[in-house]
Amino acid sequence: MTREQHIDQEARDLWQAMKGGSPPCGLSGSALIDALVSGSDIPGYERLHSPFLRDSQIHRPGAR
Repeated sequence: MTREQHIDQEARDLWQAMKGGSPPCGLSGSALIDALVSGSDIPGYERLHSPFLRDSQIHRPGAR
């Protein structure tokens, strides 16, 4: 799976967690996140663009 595919999957999972149901078809991960935060009090989302960013440097919340 490519980096973009991972991002798209994370965005779809986030959509389902926040909105329930399936996200709109045909939107990229960044477009889904933009749709989630637009019109909310959440600050704008800016994806990190770095060739040096590795999975080991990304900290995710622990399992519940």
